[in-house]
Amino acid sequence: MRRTTAGRCRLWAAVLVLVSVGVQAEAAPGEGSGDGVSRDSLDYFIIVTGSELLRGVYADRHTQFITRALGPLGYRCLGSMSIGDLQTDLHQALDFARRKAPLILTTGGLGPTSQDITRKALSDYTSISLKEHPGALNDLKRRYGGEKGILRPVLRGQALAPEKGTYLPNPNGTAVGLVFDDGQRVIAALPGPPRELQPMVRNELVPWLSERFGLRKVGHSLTMRFAGIGQSSIDRVIREKLKLPGELAVWSSFNSNRVDITFSFPGNSPEELERLRGLKGELLEHIGEYMYSDAGSSLEDRIWQLLEQRQASLVLGEIASGGAVSSSLLAARGDSTRFAGTYAAGSPAALSRLLGGGGEADSAPSPERLVSQLARYATAREEGAWGLVVGPVDLDEGGAASVWITAGSVRTGFASRRINVRKGRRLRRDRLVTHALDLLRRELSEESGLDR
Repeated sequence: MRRTTAGRCRLWAAVLVLVSVGVQAEAAPGEGSGDGVSRDSLDYFIIVTGSELLRGVYADRHTQFITRALGPLGYRCLGSMSIGDLQTDLHQALDFARRKAPLILTTGGLGPTSQDITRKALSDYTSISLKEHPGALNDLKRRYGGEKGILRPVLRGQALAPEKGTYLPNPNGTAVGLVFDDGQRVIAALPGPPRELQPMVRNELVPWLSERFGLRKVGHSLTMRFAGIGQSSIDRVIREKLKLPGELAVWSSFNSNRVDITFSFPGNSPEELERLRGLKGELLEHIGEYMYSDAGSSLEDRIWQLLEQRQASLVLGEIASGGAVSSSLLAARGDSTRFAGTYAAGSPAALSRLLGGGGEADSAPSPERLVSQLARYATAREEGAWGLVVGPVDLDEGGAASVWITAGSVRTGFASRRINVRKGRRLRRDRLVTHALDLLRRELSEESGLDR
């Protein structure tokens, strides 16, 4: 039976409220509080189907999306498994998953082709029959039946849904989501294409799960984001300088020379929250200069925040990075009145001409002075502007490659940083972007007296 629209809206609104107030940083009420929040987390397992995943054609991005979507509900993923498009593989994976969790999510294999075996395989496995669902059928007729509302048999088969359970509408494709629910265990099957799966999870699955299982307690967690320091260096500080409680979970992720460190307690008492704050303070005593956010902001977001607080504009000049820094900033904000301009060129002389310096930058005696000179040209064109310049790749006598980066303003002065580029390796522009933005962040923070 489908839920009423009003009921679904009330439940989804409750979920959005919990997410918007940061449920991970606030204590959730216990059982018996009357607010529908249970103290125990709900465990689930993900099975991602698709032989193309096993051949390396695509990477599994469903697990990341689903875990992030269900995390605010207090649901805990115990594992994720990628398998091929064979019924025996799916049954074996289900045997493993059902011993782990009462909720199993599968992705893929719901299309109209002969290779899409998930619908029948789940029906066979659960012994729950499939029946044509009037709601799903009417929706398919409306969208694909033409003027007469007549569906081809292969599309009509997409209206089959479990007799025990429900279906999840899919306005972006023909494959509806399927929920097999025998009262003890739930298996929810989702379509494979991200443009279909992601809105279905947000708009259909999350409200249904909230109604079926309720909201659960979410333990306190804290994520700190760093740049300019390696993952192993942070780990060494944590091991040598911090005394970690036994029940604390710690994990990290690394991407483009940016490191996220997360501390998480299973519970959400005020005492655990205070312990997290204490651990944060201890860690910042040792590596605070490298942290750019503990509120989920990206490095790009942090740059925009600092520019807004300084009421300052930014001019970019890029050679080795080829416009990658400006692209990264604009991808985060879209547009900004703080972005005064960006210039990309293939040589210092060309960039100098673009910045109004006349092309004489090539005569600078050193790579460091070169980028500082270009940064002065950049900021001279905009009163009170900050400049960020990524210079060219420079080779020393031994053949070692490096890039100089400069950030600052005419009033505050300019700071430079030399970034080594591995000899014989392809230039990592994402690495240059991180170093450039981190240098700018440091100078903006230092000048404004703001915490980094």
